Amino acid sequence: MGFLIDGVREAASLIAGGDAATLHAVWVSLLCTCTAVGLAAVVAIPYGAWLGCYQPRARVQVVVLRMGTAVPTVVIGLLIYALLSRRGFLGDMDLLYTRTAIIAGEFVLAFPMLGTLAHGIAASLDPVVVESSRTLGAGRGRALLRALGECRPALAGACLAAFGRCITELGIAVTVGGNLAMQTRTLPSTIQLELSRGDFARALAPGLILLLLACIAAIVTHRISGEARR
Repeated sequence: MGFLIDGVREAASLIAGGDAATLHAVWVSLLCTCTAVGLAAVVAIPYGAWLGCYQPRARVQVVVLRMGTAVPTVVIGLLIYALLSRRGFLGDMDLLYTRTAIIAGEFVLAFPMLGTLAHGIAASLDPVVVESSRTLGAGRGRALLRALGECRPALAGACLAAFGRCITELGIAVTVGGNLAMQTRTLPSTIQLELSRGDFARALAPGLILLLLACIAAIVTHRISGEARR
């Protein structure tokens, strides 16, 4: 127990002192995660909602989305690596071991999750919401946007859930990010690296920050989900 307490004290000291490596890892994690989830939400939420509202028999697409949520993150990292490596289809773009590569991997991770949640939310909507918009002369696209407006809290909760999933991700960050110091090192990859070096305090400092961010996302998701149910 004393070992853990000492580690927490040293970790707190590093955080309070503004350790440059730790703060940079926080920045990279937030930048990559927010960008990936934001881009995925723009595509996946309308797609999932469209399936839920207008394609009730599109079982194959829904099953594929659900299967995508179960793909291990290391496998996603390998697929992105195969695309971005020198011999890959996009190798000429020289994106491997960059933040863009991490964003691409987390986008693939978040897309099926957001699409599946959006499908479930849209499928549970009262059909009157969509039909009333169509009756007033709105096209399918505008009617879909109005339907999504009716479930904003639930969709916001879905985005926060995807944020919590992506910011704690390790496999993609290490495989396609390379864990480069002051470039692509994220909070989870920092934890793994420092722990492998035997420096428990330096591993615990980003761990505490990561835990705080995950807890904030979970609490906000719970509150928004409660508002959605009400």
